[in-house]
Amino acid sequence: LAQVCICLSSNSNCSPGLLPPPSSMAPPIEDLQVGSPMSSSPSSSPSKRQRKCLEFRGAKGGLRPELDGVYRPMQDFYTGACIYRNGRTNVILSWRSHMWCATPNPNSTEIFAYIGASASSPNDVPPPCKVQGCWTVVGKAQGGADPFEQEEPAIECIFRGQTLVVSGRCGHNERLNGVYAELFEDYAGYPAYVDKQKHLFIYRRSGSPCWVISNRLGPSIRSGHGIVFAELASDVAEPHLVKGPWLVSGWGQKASEEDPNITIFPRAADGGIDAPPPMALSVTSRLRLELIGEYSLVEGRSMNDFGLYRRPKQENQSERFIFWDGECWCIAGEPGLSRRECDVVCQKRQVIGRNHPDDAVWPSVEVLRASKGNIDAQLLGMLRGRTSAIAKQFS
Repeated sequence: LAQVCICLSSNSNCSPGLLPPPSSMAPPIEDLQVGSPMSSSPSSSPSKRQRKCLEFRGAKGGLRPELDGVYRPMQDFYTGACIYRNGRTNVILSWRSHMWCATPNPNSTEIFAYIGASASSPNDVPPPCKVQGCWTVVGKAQGGADPFEQEEPAIECIFRGQTLVVSGRCGHNERLNGVYAELFEDYAGYPAYVDKQKHLFIYRRSGSPCWVISNRLGPSIRSGHGIVFAELASDVAEPHLVKGPWLVSGWGQKASEEDPNITIFPRAADGGIDAPPPMALSVTSRLRLELIGEYSLVEGRSMNDFGLYRRPKQENQSERFIFWDGECWCIAGEPGLSRRECDVVCQKRQVIGRNHPDDAVWPSVEVLRASKGNIDAQLLGMLRGRTSAIAKQFS
């Protein structure tokens, strides 16, 4: 395997964009299975590799648009590192001696793109999303000519982790509400998450079935340098699967308390940044029952370039609106009211990517994407945690 190389120079016996024939020991593509253990080594544990997906962006409109898409890890590896398959185009990402290569299949001598990296051993191979530099794309050969190469700065390979939304906390330690992105590296064998804007982490304690929201990833080395905002003892694999109320730590004169209103659910990933706004939203809450209901997108109306949502007046319920005030999403009796006059205002955050009401972090309420008429908001108002997360996934 150490002799496997890519020959790109003009005096080489190999044409540009072609690899020497792979080892006869390389597994055929039909023998590879998604979701099976890939290595028994600690550095590439099955629990980590099975879930860690990658995404190529920026190849559309270039020499190799088939590179774009989500790549999922596969069972075997080519030269000691994980193989990834593009679920849309079946392009394969594999490690070849000193670089990551995109090829039609694991046995192919043709490459679509590559990026160089250094590794002292197969266990030290950096994942494609961590490699610094520019991807080189190999164009298709035409008229018998050799393939040509071109650097594509627009192409990026990123880690496509899960994003969790923590909401519902009111009172002390309510800063734990936030948007947490999954880290590529697990902590103690379980996924860990970070809210980069607040520098907060969600992780499972090492050797203990307890999930923690803290300002540090893991216990503090020195006393007084780590703050646990909330924790919940639950022997589950991911934090949005926990059952029971979170124990919110004491702060100043405020004593610790259980809060059943804190919820964690995966953020819907459908459609990406350019996804259209949801046509309907369901607002649920145990504390603000007057806000519960279904809010529909008002056709032809907007505020500050974003859609306006309305819950019509009903028996025992007055009219309510969800609108964007330029910095935050708000729920109020009239669109355009000041934040002080609103019933509830979402957490003010730097807007990165998609910005819909169900992407925001709300105190005391939960805003779910809904298919109009398909979700009973009155019922969802009494549900928390995993149940509402499941409902969100069926939007």
